[in-house]
Amino acid sequence: MTTPQKPESPAPTYGPYGRLNPYGGGGSGPVVPPQAPPPPVRGKHRRTTAVIAAVVALLLASGGVAWYALGGDEGSRGTDDAKASPGPTAAGAATPSAGPSGPPAPDAADAARYNAGRAPGEASVLWVRKNDIDVTTLTGDVFGPWLVGDTLVTAMYRTVTAHSVVDGTVKWRMMLDTEICRASHDASADGKIVLARKDRLHADVDECRQLQAIDLRSGRSSWQRKIVKEGNFDFGTNFSLAISGGTVTAGRDQYSTGYRLSDGKQLFGRWEKSECQPYAYAGGPKLVAAVSCTKDVNKPQEEIHEVDPVTGKSRWKYRLPVGYRVDHVLSVRPLVVSADNRAQGTHGMVVLNEDGTKRASLKGPGFYAEGCDDDTVQRGNLQRCQVVADDTTVYIAIEGAPEGAPEGKGNEIAAFDLDTGAIVRRIQGLDGRRSWPLRMEGGSLVVRRAALLDEPGSLATVAPGATEPVETLRLPRVTGRLESRFHDSPALYVDGRYILVQQLVLGANDDEEMKRETLLAFGK
Repeated sequence: MTTPQKPESPAPTYGPYGRLNPYGGGGSGPVVPPQAPPPPVRGKHRRTTAVIAAVVALLLASGGVAWYALGGDEGSRGTDDAKASPGPTAAGAATPSAGPSGPPAPDAADAARYNAGRAPGEASVLWVRKNDIDVTTLTGDVFGPWLVGDTLVTAMYRTVTAHSVVDGTVKWRMMLDTEICRASHDASADGKIVLARKDRLHADVDECRQLQAIDLRSGRSSWQRKIVKEGNFDFGTNFSLAISGGTVTAGRDQYSTGYRLSDGKQLFGRWEKSECQPYAYAGGPKLVAAVSCTKDVNKPQEEIHEVDPVTGKSRWKYRLPVGYRVDHVLSVRPLVVSADNRAQGTHGMVVLNEDGTKRASLKGPGFYAEGCDDDTVQRGNLQRCQVVADDTTVYIAIEGAPEGAPEGKGNEIAAFDLDTGAIVRRIQGLDGRRSWPLRMEGGSLVVRRAALLDEPGSLATVAPGATEPVETLRLPRVTGRLESRFHDSPALYVDGRYILVQQLVLGANDDEEMKRETLLAFGK
């Protein structure tokens, strides 16, 4: 096992995931519009509401102080799965969206007003949607988004809503009995997601063990069931939901349970006769578990496992150095995992082969990566970072301007070679702007560049081997202030449409809450 070297300078003080501020050490954070309400208090008095959105979101990057090579012990070890429990219970269906009592139409007046003020060469505002869901307190959390065909599904509080990406109209809407507190990061290949709901309505402190599967295409719930309690200390308040193949997992501290996605039947539970236990999962083309083997809380010992989604048994393991904890899975295939050692103030990213052996450690100077959402609503989700990866390269937005850059210089996007871990390209950013990788398209990288108050954002593409982005979609200057409210929210680019999805609905009162824009769509 290779022990990471200590940082050359004293470790700074930082928060739950090592983040100093949105722009890293010494940098200035994103500019927030003066009229925007202050962010909600995060803690036990914070309202836990939810919004589920159906879009395959391409999230980006990872956090840390300095990057060091992560050595580890490689090997194979199987684990025992628990006995299956009885299957699910009742199902539900969405309400129709048509009729006078249905949800309102997109805000055509706002779209027309913005388009009237746009300059030549700027994108059109295709449609705008404002919040139409009244919640019991001042903020509403947004989960997702997910995209299925031409349908974008969102949900907030106790409501799941499907929008047309073409014109923003509501296709269907589902009302739930209790508030949503967790959701699977991605949808399954056939368009299903799984939610975790509170056991009781309007409970400030309550377990969240009600699972419900929803088909994003039809707006129907195929099953719901309560997550089994597997021990006296199995407290169901912070689940990690992940979907891989035909399985959805509910991971939590020292316990984990897998259910069949088709009918909710339990497939596996806690690893029996093992001192190591999965507590969070990442899904998609494979099922990856973050596993804790910690006996001494002051000396964390964690492993990364690929898990059989049917049996829950480990296929292989990779042991991290003592003191390191998994904080993000940047990509599942290829598998790129970031981990931090909070005691030492160090951070590392490791690339693993299909058999769990080490491929490379990402090497970089002492900076964080942009785009990881460590908000309360995302807690337990290992896949919340905004990164883009292909077979040979992973693109990570560097947090803050490059060392020695003039004041006001924007951040860069680093392209790492997955075989060597070295930076092979630095993609330039705009002055004063934050940039993130958004997706790959035809071999080129699509880059999202954020707005800055009255300065609009844009999309750009970076050709293979290039370092200079070429602007392809410039957003209207008149929407810059509005767009800046979406600076940390998910963004989608599909069929020539650039859609921003609000992650948190704020309002000092009901009237302000109902005027808050939740979806913005741009195009040529």
